[in-house]
Amino acid sequence: MSGLRKVLLYSHDTYGLGHLRRNLAIARHLLSSVPGVQVVLASGSTVADRFELPEGLKLVELPPVMKTGKEQYRSREPGMDLSLVRRARTAVLADVVVRWQPDVLLVDHSPQGMKGELLGVFEAIRSSSRRTKVVLGLRDILDDPAHVRRIWSADGVYETLEQVYDKVLVYGEPGEFDVVAEYGLPPSVTERMVHCGYVASAPPSAPRRPEGLAEGARYVLGTVGGGGDGAEVLIATLRVAGRIGLVPVVACGPLMPEPERIAVQTLAASIPGAVAVEYFEDLARVALGAEAIVTRGGYNSQCELVPLGVPTVVVPRVWPRREQLMRARAFAARGLVEVVEPDGEQSLEDQLEAALENAIAYPPRRSSTLDLGGLEKMRDAVVEVTGSDADLPMAARVQEPSLAMRA
Repeated sequence: MSGLRKVLLYSHDTYGLGHLRRNLAIARHLLSSVPGVQVVLASGSTVADRFELPEGLKLVELPPVMKTGKEQYRSREPGMDLSLVRRARTAVLADVVVRWQPDVLLVDHSPQGMKGELLGVFEAIRSSSRRTKVVLGLRDILDDPAHVRRIWSADGVYETLEQVYDKVLVYGEPGEFDVVAEYGLPPSVTERMVHCGYVASAPPSAPRRPEGLAEGARYVLGTVGGGGDGAEVLIATLRVAGRIGLVPVVACGPLMPEPERIAVQTLAASIPGAVAVEYFEDLARVALGAEAIVTRGGYNSQCELVPLGVPTVVVPRVWPRREQLMRARAFAARGLVEVVEPDGEQSLEDQLEAALENAIAYPPRRSSTLDLGGLEKMRDAVVEVTGSDADLPMAARVQEPSLAMRA
């Protein structure tokens, strides 16, 4: 019988939908596979309530923050000081920890939270309870490794990993990207590390044709995640689709700025048969019926779309992080996707047309070599960490002075 009864998921959600979608997949899997478990998701997303939440999941809303550059953020509320918002988010999280006393706090992606907002939460755990274990769920590729090491050294993240985390779950394959070497992780952290494989929702069993698409129409799907910076990609997809004999179907994303969304929808309205929507709740089912896919290179997008076996072109974001470009190149090296990288000599449309034609002419290799068992291994690791207090850093150090960590 599992000792896991309460799980608090932390998702900072300062840009896009990737963190939210990954945490919803994790919550859904835990609720469906661990008898009696309760799951609370603390999220800073402004659109979390627009997604179908797993039955039994409780949502705690954090004051929303927007990422504006490398390690730069601002409040989504005009005129609100970021430091005040950060303190408010810390207070909300600490209150949940103290009052609810979860068995596990599963932190997504950011070891200290947005601008160190979790440091106060860790202190609250130390002061209030010995039973909450702290687990990090880490995407394998975060950014350029030199940048990650520089930021982690400056902010004291290595000390946080050593002194706070009872387990580190890497959401990726050990042979794809050497997390230990690239980020310079010490042995005290690596001995508590588990490679889970890719964490993503299971592929659908059947496709779904988009509403409004003509019967029998063959289509290319354009999707850009949350859509904050994806209008250019969708406009190129709309203009290129007809050249290769396909009808464009595009999803703008709920976070696309209104002027850009209107521009995309206006262009789509001028193209016979084209479909433009805000987003598809069942995106993978729509993608499964497509002749080809054009997508941004987010973790969830690639891990959910590549297994479908549909010819896929990735147009990765290269700023403020290089994570999408790095993962797209890695998947392209395995023959799974085509990549369109920034090129000052060719237009995005010309590059996209060539990449789509190539992807369709030479379909992707089978993706069965990808380790897609991340949800199962994540669940097993989270269940296991509740079983023993031996050699767990928070339990061992709960009576020591406050950790010397920099906010």
